[in-house]
Amino acid sequence: MGFIVALLNLKVKNLLGIQKLVEIAGRIGYNRSIYYSSCNGGKFMKKRYFVICPVLLVLSIGLILFDLLVASVPAWVVGCNIALTVINLVFFYLKANAKRGGKILITAITLLTVCFSLFGLYCNPYWNSYNFRANSSTEDYNREISYKQAKEDIDYMLKYIKKDHPLFRKNAPDNFTAAYEKAVSELKSSSHITVSMLWQKTQSILSTLGDGHTCAYANYKTPHYLKYRAELKAGNYDLTKVNGISMEKLFQEKNSLFSYEAESLGKEMLKIRLLSLEGLDFLGIPISDGIVFTYKNDNGNTVEKTCYAKDFLTYGEYIKYNNIKDDNKTKENFVSYSIEEDKSLALLTLTACNYNKQYRDCLNKMFSEVKEKNIKNVAVDIRDNGGGNSLVADEFIKYLDTDTYKVSTDKWRLGLFNINNKHNIQVNHKYSDLTFSGRVYILTSVGTFSSAMQFAEHIKDNRLGVIIGEAPGNNAYGYGDIAIFRMPNSKLYFQVSTKQFFRADPAIKDKWVIPDVPCDSKDALTVLYQQL
Repeated sequence: MGFIVALLNLKVKNLLGIQKLVEIAGRIGYNRSIYYSSCNGGKFMKKRYFVICPVLLVLSIGLILFDLLVASVPAWVVGCNIALTVINLVFFYLKANAKRGGKILITAITLLTVCFSLFGLYCNPYWNSYNFRANSSTEDYNREISYKQAKEDIDYMLKYIKKDHPLFRKNAPDNFTAAYEKAVSELKSSSHITVSMLWQKTQSILSTLGDGHTCAYANYKTPHYLKYRAELKAGNYDLTKVNGISMEKLFQEKNSLFSYEAESLGKEMLKIRLLSLEGLDFLGIPISDGIVFTYKNDNGNTVEKTCYAKDFLTYGEYIKYNNIKDDNKTKENFVSYSIEEDKSLALLTLTACNYNKQYRDCLNKMFSEVKEKNIKNVAVDIRDNGGGNSLVADEFIKYLDTDTYKVSTDKWRLGLFNINNKHNIQVNHKYSDLTFSGRVYILTSVGTFSSAMQFAEHIKDNRLGVIIGEAPGNNAYGYGDIAIFRMPNSKLYFQVSTKQFFRADPAIKDKWVIPDVPCDSKDALTVLYQQL
């Protein structure tokens, strides 16, 4: 285990020069005198090489797994492992009187270790990511950081954007580079920089990509929500003005702070930010003198509320103020269904694309009841479903009467390489005992995003059902499959698309999944009933 001690004690600056590498090798037991004093005819020495080589291979695999699941591993640590592996091979050839078979084996394991380490470091899009780790909180939005720290954070983001995003495989887009230079210049000239300001500048750069999946965000420990939001939502009130400024005009002023593909989704993001204290600071809207919110409902009734900082509550206070009993179960209840026999309708409500046993069991139970009661219509409500796992659509289609169906294809960026997935015909492994041959409807909204959008896309492009509502918020020829990272100083998060997607039916050139029966998403259920 001497090589582990050497690895942990090693500093990046010590990696320069062959002399230092030899010193490292000496620490882990390659000292000539030690070898010759402890072996008989070189046999013991050869055994050590054969032991150390696979150990270093296992270590390279362990470093990648540790990075993915536990904590970020600096690149220099992987570099050390590669260097030690090469040194082991060199000393093996110089000092061990090995036969041809042994040389081939050690060389093969060495090459495998080096290639695996380099691939994990430079081609693995999730290196140093938080996709498989628990997320922690972002620093307070008003905490000040230095220009040096802010610049380090933005450059950290730039590093992974260039490494992972399909648009950056050759060169950065010109508008992206210009936005980066502008943001850095503005930060440098600022007398004080807060976490919220850095979030603004980062987002102003990422928004130029027009990729709804690639964005920066904060994970504040104690966000503050407008206490009236639940009450206004219950009354079907929609925000129309802020301080007398229409939402349309305000969006034109602030749209560079949002990553979106459909402008309608960008406007929804603006409304969400306006409903929290931290979001208002991100938007650069001061609250010290109060903010006037103007709301209007479907009946034309108007409500104005002048709000101050005291009107924004922590989550616990918000729940108590609005008498919400058990909001924590929302994630657990992401899928449910109801049967309306008088309409011969089974309605599946899916608020997130979670592919798990709960989802599969719910589908099985619903379609069993559909068969038992001879239900003729099945609808899936994916309004405001932000996505997740695309397998939810595949599982649903297993209950439909089709042998094959078209699926989205993609191009996956792996460092210097692109992996093209052009196979768009999928065999449907049907549940033959529960196959449904009736009518299928999908309810969508602007908030139907990512894998939820693909759900609607696969139904529409394969002519398996009717889409009712609004066009989903991202397009079928966009980007996705994100890697999530955390900035080292501000602790802001950013996510980067690693794949470019292509529509299931390439004959359809429209990038949006256009509903067959367009309507306001609030009216989608009513419109569904009219179709039956």
